[in-house]
Amino acid sequence: MQSLKEGIFIEDSYPGPMIGAVLLPRGMVFIDTPLRPEDGQRWKSTLLNRSRGTIHRLLVCLDDHPDRTIGANGMNCPILTHKGAAETLMDYSSIFRGQLPESGSLWEKYPETTGLQWVVPDISFSERIKLHWGDETLLVEHHPGPRPGASWVDIPEQEVIFIGDAAVAVGTPFLGKSDLESWIDTLNLLIRVKYKNYTIISSRGGKISQDEIKEQRKTLRKILRRVEKLAGKSAPPEDVADLAENYLEDYNFPKKDREFYLQRLQHGLYQYYMKNHYSSPEVQEE
Repeated sequence: MQSLKEGIFIEDSYPGPMIGAVLLPRGMVFIDTPLRPEDGQRWKSTLLNRSRGTIHRLLVCLDDHPDRTIGANGMNCPILTHKGAAETLMDYSSIFRGQLPESGSLWEKYPETTGLQWVVPDISFSERIKLHWGDETLLVEHHPGPRPGASWVDIPEQEVIFIGDAAVAVGTPFLGKSDLESWIDTLNLLIRVKYKNYTIISSRGGKISQDEIKEQRKTLRKILRRVEKLAGKSAPPEDVADLAENYLEDYNFPKKDREFYLQRLQHGLYQYYMKNHYSSPEVQEE
């Protein structure tokens, strides 16, 4: 566990996305959760030992991706998501079946996640919700792009922001449920002067700089132009998936994981193209 600022922590030792927590005088806010419920319980216990017995607890899921939601019930506390993410989660069957195609998601490495009960959010919001559990304000804001219900957690007094999958410090992005134009607009917000001195935390790898975000915005623009060009030619979706090799080197990841992240990018490009340029029952969520 790493301390970013007073009462703000991140953790990457559990399977799943980078998770965070904010300890406030009148409560504790968890930001995403490990894949496995038993790891979530360990994470919660670790933080409770630091919190001096605080009673109020809340879990914020930054979107509806299985990596960050299938272990959420193990936290045993109210769950907050954007209404778009909440609607998607409530549309799923009650049990996670793990039957999606190989998409480069982390849950695919852990077969024990199949059979877990899907999270049902307790609280949802449309644009922004503020938590006043102390002198500092904690903001949860809707910022679509990587997924329709994607959100950020902003602690403005501490200049720390958790951006979910809006940008990746390690690995390749998930494109399958994305809106690339909205995503580029979202990254435009992150590189404004407002966030110049912020510590920016990605769910995929942790701390990320504004320069890295600018480079990822450039890559998304290239992908958008190329996909639209292929769509204009009525190219088959397999041709779009093949573009992944062209953009793989724009991202940072260990060489040993190259095939995993290539698979994520190929799958995402295929599904993005099917969703936005085809009308087909073959489209599946990641």
